[in-house]
This record gives sequence, structure tokens and C-alpha cells, in this order.
Amino acid sequence: MVTALIADDEPLARSYLRSLLEDLGVTVVGEAEDGLQALELAGTLKPQMLFLDIRMPGLDGLQTASAVVRAENPPLIVFVTGYSEHAATAFERDALDYVLKPVTLERLSRTVERAQRRLEDREARRSARREILRQAAQSPRLNRLPVRRNDEIRLIRVQDILCAVAAEKRVLVRTAKEELPTGYTLKQLEVLLPADRFLRIHESALVRLDAVEAVLVLGDHTYEVRLTDRTRLPVSRGRYSELQRRLGLASAG
Repeated sequence: MVTALIADDEPLARSYLRSLLEDLGVTVVGEAEDGLQALELAGTLKPQMLFLDIRMPGLDGLQTASAVVRAENPPLIVFVTGYSEHAATAFERDALDYVLKPVTLERLSRTVERAQRRLEDREARRSARREILRQAAQSPRLNRLPVRRNDEIRLIRVQDILCAVAAEKRVLVRTAKEELPTGYTLKQLEVLLPADRFLRIHESALVRLDAVEAVLVLGDHTYEVRLTDRTRLPVSRGRYSELQRRLGLASAG
């Protein structure tokens, strides 16, 4: 069952949208009449979807979306508006959809179906991550990582590994001195390497936490880390909160 929060300064618009969503089996957990109230309710009610009007008093829909996406587990955002000119900006805010008024049941049905698929994918990724962590808790840790190179098997000390990066269908392990191709996947390395010392920061990157020299805030919710060898790697938006927590940055402001 999908849950939703509606934010629109027009009571009739909220009532109409609620009726359509309930016809589609969506549970509307709350309504907000402006952006600030939407932020507060999104934080307390934890809806899976947030339907936003663009023009509202105080915080408008775009500003509200910019704030909401910073949450650790943000809702899927759908803009419902009579103004088509904001579509490009809306999708820059990671909107799931942009629906023009007047809304029809058929059009909204496509949005809800898309949301259900996205939520299922999100839950599948979480389940996979939980399984990796479960396996990691039960698996013996390596002190040295075997890496085949030409006709020899190199044993790389775990404390020498700065990062592992997926590139061109293979994973490269990088130390301060060299970069070695491996036969591992990043998921396998998440299990094999000590979970208290390494963190997956992106679909394509795993880093040793004490090799992180700086976290770079590039704007528009875009982040990178710089390692001690000056390598820069992207941090996905969904993994940034965990990186902050593991590095003790949450209290740094």
C-alpha cells in the first residue's frame, strides 16, 4: 500500500486529488496548505509520495522539494500544477513526475504505477544491502586481499587499500602505489573487507574511511570525497548521510 501527502493551498484541489488517489488505492496520510507545513508533515508522517503544487505561500513547491530531498529517506516527489514552464526545474529536483492540472484518473494512474515500481526497486536495494551486511557480520575478515596479476597472485594488505572502483566491467583496487584489476565485484568486496573500515559511497566506489582526506560539497546536493592520494570519487545522494555519520560529520554543521 502506497502512502501519500498532498500539499496545495487550494482546499478543493487537495480534496479532488485525495479522491483520485484513494480511488487508485493510495492512502493519503495528510494534507498541507503550504510548503512549510508540507516539510513538517513529511518529517513526521514519512509518506512514500509527496504531491506538491508549485505556487504556494511561503515556501513554493520547488523550494519545498529542494528541502525534502535532503532527508535520509525522502518521499517520491510529484508536482501537480497548472504551470508547464517549471517542468525542467522540477526534474532537477529529482521529481518522479510532473502532472498538469486538471488531473485525470488515467494520468494519475500512470504516476502511481511508476511510483510503485520505483518503491519496489528501492526496497529491493535495501534488502540486498541488509543481506550483504548480514553476511559481512558472519564472514571472516581478510587481512590481505588476493589479487591475480599476470602469472602471480598478489596479496594486498587491507590497510594499504585506498578504494575499489568499478570501471569498464571490472573492479580496480587502488593503493597509494598502484592500481590493480581484480575479479571481484564491489558487492563481494563489501563482504570481504572490514565493514568498520570500508564504506560503499557510490554504485561504482568503495573507500577506506580513514583514507578520506576531505568531503567536497559541490552544490545541488552533489558530493565527492578526496582521498589521501588526491583521488576524487563521487558520493551518491542516497549514501551521503551514512558517510556523514561514519566520518562524524553530522556534528560539524
